[in-house]
Amino acid sequence: MSIKRFIDGLSFFRKELLVYVIFAVLPMLGVTFYNYQKTREILLTESHQEMQQVIETTARGLDSTFAGYETVLDLIYANKTIYGYLCADYAELSYWEMFSYIDQQMSNIMVVNPTIRRIRFYSTNQTLPSDNYYFYREEELPEGYDTLAETNRGACVAGGVLEEKDATCLAFFRNMNLYASGTMKNGLLLEVEADTIAAQLKQTDEKRSLYLVNADGQILAASGDGMGEQMSRYLPGWEELSEQETKLQIDDSSFVGISRPLDMGMRLILLADQESLNANVEGVTRAILLIFLVSAATAIIAIWLYGRISSERVNKVVYAAHRMGEGRFDYVLTDMGGDEIGQISDAFNLLGSQIQTLIRENYEKQLMLKTSEMNLLQEQINPHFLYNALSVISSTALREGGRRTVASVRYLADFYRISLNKGLTIVTVKEEVELLKNYMKIQKLRFEDMVDIVYDIDEAAYPYRTLKLVLQPLVENAIHHGRREDCVLHIVVRVGLAPDAVIYQIRDDGEGISKERLSELRGELKRSQEGFGLKNVDIRVKLNYGEKYGVTLDSEYGQGTEVTVRIPRVPDA
Repeated sequence: MSIKRFIDGLSFFRKELLVYVIFAVLPMLGVTFYNYQKTREILLTESHQEMQQVIETTARGLDSTFAGYETVLDLIYANKTIYGYLCADYAELSYWEMFSYIDQQMSNIMVVNPTIRRIRFYSTNQTLPSDNYYFYREEELPEGYDTLAETNRGACVAGGVLEEKDATCLAFFRNMNLYASGTMKNGLLLEVEADTIAAQLKQTDEKRSLYLVNADGQILAASGDGMGEQMSRYLPGWEELSEQETKLQIDDSSFVGISRPLDMGMRLILLADQESLNANVEGVTRAILLIFLVSAATAIIAIWLYGRISSERVNKVVYAAHRMGEGRFDYVLTDMGGDEIGQISDAFNLLGSQIQTLIRENYEKQLMLKTSEMNLLQEQINPHFLYNALSVISSTALREGGRRTVASVRYLADFYRISLNKGLTIVTVKEEVELLKNYMKIQKLRFEDMVDIVYDIDEAAYPYRTLKLVLQPLVENAIHHGRREDCVLHIVVRVGLAPDAVIYQIRDDGEGISKERLSELRGELKRSQEGFGLKNVDIRVKLNYGEKYGVTLDSEYGQGTEVTVRIPRVPDA
């Protein structure tokens, strides 16, 4: 069978699949294997470069740290006053002046360099007092330190690790023989807490280790274990390491090692697990191959799915029709093309958009209705209050026939002067408080000393805007439900500011509310049922500011009631 006849006998879908495999998958496979090899080489190179960067960066940091300690040693070495004190004959001299001077100098140094734990002097001067703090006999010097310093021609050297009672320290030493012909020998030892140095060697990669060793091969600090031990235990032949990477075989493991010389005869050694480096590289390259295989398989599946696209597009239109039938008009058909199916989709989208416009217009009408409802709630308060106020005036007029009646009318006029407010429902907090005070003047004519009200007002709240007639219905409610016969009702009105709200609080010591009734009232507030007092205020606040704000109620039967109202902080324009 010829190739042409074989291809002609294939379906359109299979022809597409064959073309894709020949002209896309096979070339992509070749490119992927090429990238696999190049990526592997690049990652290996970057891993080794990272090792070089790590040891270089750490070495620079350590050199900077050690330079400070070396400077301290040099400054003390060059101080001829200290040298003179060390060489003086104290057989007949008092050493107090010497001790005071050296103590002051050492204290100043350790204040400037807080990582320095102690400074010691070792001397062959038999008359120099040995206090085991600053001054020690030459024979008390740790073994090998003097020889190590002489080997380095008297320069500063890293002595080794010293175990103190409460800390592990690193010792740096130098001879203090200013004159080669002198017979008296002095040495200077500086102790630094080992943790200060070890912290600079910490590594995020557990397969990589850093070691700081002195000239004798003792490990002064390490990124892991080993401090105080010999480097040869971990790496035989470590002296042969150079600044170039060296491959090492330790037991059955392969490592890469690098060494960098540091000041005071020290060396920094980096060891990295060669197998872990290769494993990281292999992981990345395997991921590249996996991505290719997944991509190729995905593309083949996509070609297979392409034949079903047309039927799925029709199904999308049917689905949109079902959604519209269920009242979901926000579903939009996208990327449907420009053919007949696409034109039907555009018609569905247009129909859904028009229906949403009608719904939005209806919502705006409902919003206007809600505003009217809030205005109606507002207007419910004025006749209710007017009825009560006129009752007070009527009772007052019957009792005393004149003067107090005039005062009642004047108070009522002041109340309505603010309350009417040219038909506006928004006033300032200051006006709201004045409105309440005018109302209470009328109530005081009625109840006299049987109702006592105290105002605790934060005047910083005065400029903020508020709904009109919030406080008055709540205080009226407290008088109506809280007052008991033959008992003075005490009411405290507080107005204050929270970070995001104006807080009204009305507290009385009246009758209080039983637990059952309190639960009912809280439920009514949540359901925003209509009514006067608490519910009226809560509904108006929520209608105007949202569900986040409103009235909260707390009461204990026989103890009193506390009502709190939160409204947002809105400055007056």
